This record gives sequence, structure tokens and C-alpha cells, in this order.
Amino acid sequence: MPYKQSLLQDMRTPKRAHTLTLGHRPSHAGAGRCGPPDELSGETLTTPSPKIKVMIVHQACWIRRAMWRLIDESERFAVCAQTDNARSAIALFEQYQPKIVVLGPGLVHGNALQLMKTLLKLAPAALVLVLSWEESAMSICRALRAGAIGYLTVKDGDLELLLALDTITAGACYVSKSLWNVVLKSFAHSALAQVKAGANLLTDRELEVFTLIGRGTGTLEMADELGLSIKTVETHQMRIKQKLNLANAAQLRKYAVRSMSKLRA
Repeated sequence: MPYKQSLLQDMRTPKRAHTLTLGHRPSHAGAGRCGPPDELSGETLTTPSPKIKVMIVHQACWIRRAMWRLIDESERFAVCAQTDNARSAIALFEQYQPKIVVLGPGLVHGNALQLMKTLLKLAPAALVLVLSWEESAMSICRALRAGAIGYLTVKDGDLELLLALDTITAGACYVSKSLWNVVLKSFAHSALAQVKAGANLLTDRELEVFTLIGRGTGTLEMADELGLSIKTVETHQMRIKQKLNLANAAQLRKYAVRSMSKLRA
């Protein structure tokens, strides 16, 4: 595959069909082992090291299919399970015990950051690589703070995904090359220090609510997206105002919008 081809472009090009039933792996791609020794020739075949198991948890079916094909064609990695459902992800994680989880947003029956924390409690040595649509410094910080060791966007090239897998397997953190300038510029900007100071006072859930406020999301939409009651969302908003010393909802909205615009600048 060409280096600059992204996962998005990859699925636009017709290729031979692959199917992956939830929780089931084709036998030829499970552990990367050879077949039995060739008894007629008397040769003994060497069994290569098992591939590193990767689980894909992402809302978009076409992204899961593209990653499954790319990862399974690599020499070091193999997909052991895939799902768009947070509840199923926990069961599959316990069943297959993958070394790496590629995690995306917008999951069925759950929140990606909360799922990440749950999986890392079950297996602290597991590695989480976030694959997101978001390109803001705040999104990257939230993911890394929740326990991720890598962050990519769907615009990144195929080889960058494999490079990220290699890098985090070696124990280093990986952030998409396309986001380096975003991160460096944001952290270098004095405005980020102010935003970060406020963000550090907030819990992960409060930070999610704060981010949605900054995008202009209403309370009802927020409750639906986060899977919370309206009363719970309003409670989070009240606590955010208290922690950031803001007098009312209008000040909170103005501060959140300004903060998000500074992070994107």
C-alpha cells in the first residue's frame, strides 16, 4: 500500500472481500504459526514467534475492516477481535487478552475513555492506541491522561499505523506526525497554560462536558451523547462553574468556546 494512502482512502478502493465475525478469528491468521512438519521430505519446519494480538474497538465498520486487513498483512501483528460495542469489548478483551487495543470514539453502550480505564484496570500492561477524528491538543491530552500510549487520526497513512504499533510495543509513546505542530504550538502558546490549569481541576467526565459546551452542544444533546441524564449533566456543569470560578452558564459557555478556539489556533 502506498505510504500516503490513509485508512479513509483505503476503503474507497475496491479490494478482495474480507469478513470477520465478532469474536471469531480465521484459523490461518490467529497466531501466525506454520503447519505441521513435511513428513514426506523429512524437513522440520520452524515455527515463527506468535504475532502480537491486537483488538480493534471503533464505531465505524469500514475503519475496522481496513485496519484488520492492514494489520493482518503485517509480519508482527494480528487482529484477534473487533467490535463497536463497549460492553462486548470488555468480554472480548478478557477472552483474547490482546497486547494492544486500537480504540476509537462514539462506541455503542459506552464511552471510549471510560472503556480505556476499565481495560487498563483489567490488564495494566495492555497498550491503548487511540484512532480518532479529533485533532485538537485537548483531545490528545485527555486520551494520554486516561492511559493511552499513542494517538492517531483516520487521515494518517497506513504505514504510520504500523509504525505506531511498533513504537508503542517498544515502550515509547507515539503521536501522529500530522499532529506534532498542533501539540507543540498549543503547548508553546501561553493561552494553553491557562486552559490546562483549568482543565487539570476537572475530572474526565467534567472535561468531556466542558469540551461539548465549547462546541456549542446543548444540555439535551450532551446527555444523549454521553449517555447521562439531563440532571447529571447539569450537575457536572455546576461543578465546572465552581471549579473555574465562573458566575453563571453564560460565562461558562463563553469561557469554554474561547478555550476550544485557542486550542485549535
